[in-house]
Amino acid sequence: MIERWRAALPPLLLGAMLGALVAGRFAIALACVVVALLAAWRAGAARPRRGWLVTLALTSACAWALNLYLTPGRPLGPPWPELFGHAATREGLALGTLLGLRVIGAFAALAGLRAAWPGERAADEAARWLSPLRHVGVPIAEARVVTGLAVRFAPLLRTETARIARVQDLRAGRPPRGIREWLVRRRATAVPTLVATLERAERVALALEARHYRLRPTVARAPAAAGSWATAGVALGTALALVALLWRG
Repeated sequence: MIERWRAALPPLLLGAMLGALVAGRFAIALACVVVALLAAWRAGAARPRRGWLVTLALTSACAWALNLYLTPGRPLGPPWPELFGHAATREGLALGTLLGLRVIGAFAALAGLRAAWPGERAADEAARWLSPLRHVGVPIAEARVVTGLAVRFAPLLRTETARIARVQDLRAGRPPRGIREWLVRRRATAVPTLVATLERAERVALALEARHYRLRPTVARAPAAAGSWATAGVALGTALALVALLWRG
């Protein structure tokens, strides 16, 4: 019963993410945010790392500020200052807030999908949903292999990058001071990381070739196979995405 109930979460999260990306009204964007947060919580999504939160905050703040000052409209006046000859506008404030909600909704839905489809399962599920496109020449099986390898080796790449960064700090004798030294250290880390990544990719390719690896076919399973919960999740997610798309005006 629990597994069937959880089968409704991935399509619902996909619908919330698509709806958040195209939402043109506050009501729809807020609905996508609420659905994405609740579904991600029920899917068991872990608390986002600090880096994710910092990236989300900086991205939202920059987008909000750009919309606030670059969107033409009625000026807000004091206490909003003018920047580079541009005044903050009411329309820019509304658009910036709407964009922030859209980013939060998409972020929450992505976190929920990571919990609902861990590891390479995301690549398998995406290939299953997109399998009809192979009849028109879209390389679905090849894309699944590339995505699966990327998902599997992304943590190794992150660990390798952190190790090389620590080695560079040890070689320098101290942590970087100032943004200029930090950029120099990142440049010194990028080249060894790229070389290590290429070497790892070559070893993986040789291993796959030695094992005579072949692309396995996509297993097309009907959504109803997981029960009525999966069907309900597909219906609700599709409805949410369509309402957000059709109600943009």
